[in-house]
Amino acid sequence: MAANTHLNKDMTRFGLGTVETLDGDRVKLTFTRDYAAARETVWAMLTDPEQTIRWWAMVRGAARTGSSFDLKWLNVKDLGHGTDLDWWNGHVVEAAEPRVLEITNAMHGIIRAELTALTGKTRLVFTNIISVPEEMVLMSLAGWHVHLDHLQEALDGKSVDWPHWWDDFYPCWEKVHAAYAAARAGS
Repeated sequence: MAANTHLNKDMTRFGLGTVETLDGDRVKLTFTRDYAAARETVWAMLTDPEQTIRWWAMVRGAARTGSSFDLKWLNVKDLGHGTDLDWWNGHVVEAAEPRVLEITNAMHGIIRAELTALTGKTRLVFTNIISVPEEMVLMSLAGWHVHLDHLQEALDGKSVDWPHWWDDFYPCWEKVHAAYAAARAGS
C-alpha cells in the first residue's frame, strides 16, 4: 500500500528546469520555483537537518561558510531493508542567511540556492553545476524536479515517507524524466 498518498504526484505543477552547457563537459541545471512561504522558512528547509529530511536528504554539518555539509540521499529502493547508503561529503562555499546557500558535494558538484523575498512568497533559484554524461544530465534534472516538488509539500507541513519513496514516486520520476528527454531532444 502506498504510504505517500497525501503527497502530490503530478509533477507538472512547476515548469521544467533548464540546462546550460558550460566549458568542457560541465552543465548548469537551473530551476526557478515560487513558494508561498517566508524566505526564512524556505531557508530552514534548505539548511536545518530536521527539515531537509522531510523533502531532500539527511544533512550532516552546518550552513556556515567553510563548514562541512554532507548529504545522504534517502530515495532509494529497499531503504530500511539492508541498503546502506554512503554519505556524500561536501562543504559550504557560501552561506548568507537567508539569501544564499552554495555547497559543493562529492556526487552532485556545486549546488546553489538563491532566495528572494517577494510579496507573500519566496522565489528560489536553484542551480546545480555538474560534470556528468548526457544520460546523467536527464536523471539529475528529473531528480531535482521531484525533490523541489517535495519541498512544496514540506512547506505545506507534509513529509516524504522515504522507505516507500521508490514505489510511490519512482513512476512520477519516470514521467518527468520522459518530459525532460523530450524537451532536450527538441532543443
